[in-house]
Amino acid sequence: MGHADFFGLSSVEAPVCRYLDLDDDAGPGAEDILSAEERERAGRFQFEDDRRHYVAAHAALRRALAAHTGERAETLRFTHSAFGKPSLLGRHRVRFSLSHSRALGFYAIGGRGPLGVDVEQLRSVPDALELAERHFTRTEFEALAALPALERHRAFLTCWTRKEACLKAIGLGLIVPPECFEVGLESDCRSVEVPVAGRILWIALQPAPYRSDSVGALAEWRQTHVHASVPSTAMEMCL
Repeated sequence: MGHADFFGLSSVEAPVCRYLDLDDDAGPGAEDILSAEERERAGRFQFEDDRRHYVAAHAALRRALAAHTGERAETLRFTHSAFGKPSLLGRHRVRFSLSHSRALGFYAIGGRGPLGVDVEQLRSVPDALELAERHFTRTEFEALAALPALERHRAFLTCWTRKEACLKAIGLGLIVPPECFEVGLESDCRSVEVPVAGRILWIALQPAPYRSDSVGALAEWRQTHVHASVPSTAMEMCL
C-alpha cells in the first residue's frame, strides 16, 4: 500500500480535540471527580504546580468523556493495557488520549482507531542534537543538524511530539524504539510505518491545531500488515 493509497482511508478521526490551560481549567471540585488511584498519583508529585496540573488535566478529560458518553464524570472507570494505555471500561469504541506540558494540556476523543496525542510548549532544547542522535532516524538527525541553530528547537520538539503521539497510539511503550520509524521534522499529514515483530503498523499522523507557543501531534493506529516492508536486519535492530 502506497502513501497516497493509505490516505485514501482518511486521516485522524478525532472530532473532540481541545487545548487546556491547566492553571485555569481545573474548576471547583476537580479533585473530587478523580478516582482514588488518580488522587494517589496526584499526591506523589513533589511540586505543587505539577500536582495541580495533573489534577486539572485528568479532571478535564473526565468531563469531556462524560459529555461524550452521557455518563457522570466521577463514575467513569478506566482500565489499562499491559503497557499502561488507558481505556474506558465497557466502552471499547471510545478512543482518547491526553498529554500535558507544564501548564498546557491537550486531549482528543474519537471512535475509530486507537489515538495518541502529544504536546510540548516551545522552549530551548540545548541538547537537541544529542537527543536526536539517539532517538531519531539517521535521516531525521541529519535534517536537524543541517538546520540553523535557532530553528532546531521547534524542529526537534515537532519530531519528538510526532514520535510520542505514534507510540501512544499503539500503546506498546518502550518496546518500539523511536529511532526505528520515520515521522519527519515538519508539521505535515502523513502515514507512518512502525515495524513491530514482523508486522507493519500503519499510523495516520497529523499536527495538532496551530498554536504559536507550542507544537503537538495527533496519531491514529489504522491498520496492521503482517509482512514488513523493511529488511530483516533493520527489523532485528528495532526489536
